[in-house]
Amino acid sequence: MIPSEPRSVGGAADPIRGITFDFWNTLIAEGGFSDHRVERWHEVMFDAGHDISEERLREVTGELWIWFTAEWEANRVVTPAQAAVETVGLLDLPADDALISRLVEVTEEGYDPSHMRVADGVGDALEGLKSAGLRVGIICDVGLTPSRRLRSYLDHHGLLRHFDHWSFSDEVGCYKPDARMFAHAAEGLGMTGSRLAHIGDLRRTDVAGARDAGWLAVRYTGFFDDTSEHHADGDVVIGHHAELLEALAW
Repeated sequence: MIPSEPRSVGGAADPIRGITFDFWNTLIAEGGFSDHRVERWHEVMFDAGHDISEERLREVTGELWIWFTAEWEANRVVTPAQAAVETVGLLDLPADDALISRLVEVTEEGYDPSHMRVADGVGDALEGLKSAGLRVGIICDVGLTPSRRLRSYLDHHGLLRHFDHWSFSDEVGCYKPDARMFAHAAEGLGMTGSRLAHIGDLRRTDVAGARDAGWLAVRYTGFFDDTSEHHADGDVVIGHHAELLEALAW
């Protein structure tokens, strides 16, 4: 555990009573799923009579990610339907309702959770947090896979049962670091006014959002080490979930 620049977050007389987790690259990492999405979209295009190569679809997924990132940073929540319309436009295809509907359907199917990487030690950490009496939630910026599918990923890996509340962007209507995400989580956990912590991998969203909410910000580097200097670092930085309980006593 690496302490960041100190700031006043309370002491033993004011313990952390709840914690929220980012989802992607904190609990679970996708792995190489872009090829799977390209394959599924290629099937859809072929069935619709469009001769689009997989190479072209890979190019378009890159362009789509640039578009999505701009929307994410602007705090405009993207739906799978909007992404499907954007994809069809990038391919210069007519906006056929049946094609768009099928793209939405396969996008919302998500991926095989057995191929995902679960963060080392997160199961034991969650058990320890619950045993210590903490309320545990999720604050997640959803990509193209909807929250109902993300819940199924957690359930597949035996993690869903540990969480008391979920604040997914497609349900709240905004992205981190928007204060509404953190207020939604605090209220849902029944912890409004209590001392809380949030753990995630990104400085712009996870760290900034937690710090602005007055929470302890824990940055996790187990999957991705965000070295950006454009945003403040976490109050503490950990590389393994086994360090989390100690971090909450910082």
